[in-house]
Amino acid sequence: MPSMELVAIDERVLALAREHPRGTERRTLLPYRESLNDLATYARLPERDRDVIVRWTEVRRRLVEAHALDHDPANLADPLLPYAALRAHVIAGECRASGRVACADPGGDLIAAVRAIRFA
Repeated sequence: MPSMELVAIDERVLALAREHPRGTERRTLLPYRESLNDLATYARLPERDRDVIVRWTEVRRRLVEAHALDHDPANLADPLLPYAALRAHVIAGECRASGRVACADPGGDLIAAVRAIRFA
């Protein structure tokens, strides 16, 4: 069974992320800092590690859509990564990990988009 099944997001996860977005993002993504700066490094990550990044990025999508909670360029102390850049990096990294040169981003649910890239 593909590990993408492990990325379910429930209301508890969303509530925690909404309450502490910056700390949650830092704890979640800090171990993957290098892979978030380099597509080749991202693509070499084991699928279970990429799942962690995909899951957080989907949480961020939901926070942006429901609560307009995203990177604030006017706040220099705001460590949240810009959602659009994070999503684009994930799509490009998953595309590269699957051995393809380019993949379209259909928008919407990122978990579904990554599943389509991985299992196409």
